Amino acid sequence: MVPTETLRLAGQTAEIRRLALAVEAFAARHGVQGNAAHHLTLAADELITNAIEHNPPPPDLQITVSLRLETQQMIMEISYPGTPFDPTAEAKAPELDAPLEDRPIGGLGVHFAKTLLDGLSYVRRQGGNHLTLTKNV
Repeated sequence: MVPTETLRLAGQTAEIRRLALAVEAFAARHGVQGNAAHHLTLAADELITNAIEHNPPPPDLQITVSLRLETQQMIMEISYPGTPFDPTAEAKAPELDAPLEDRPIGGLGVHFAKTLLDGLSYVRRQGGNHLTLTKNV
């Protein structure tokens, strides 16, 4: 049987702390070593924050997060209703070599998430956004 867990978060960035604790506890219960849980949490933080800040949710928005552990992979699925937002779409790469004062504000969150993860996919289904984050363990 594949270990799984589902959380329902309010559409508020304050909920990310609760998510982080749940991910770390899930990883510990199932013997996941190393930084996999931490990397998943950091990437989810960026992606959920973007979803909330760039797509103001209704006050009763719920974000559903499912965790599962498969052979050699920890997988997180994030689902929420709202305006389509595909973080996997090719966007202009951040200018990491440009002087700090010449860089635009923002634009690093998705790049950061993609760097930490081994897989990131998006699908629009039934009026909602569905992200799948994969980290090898």
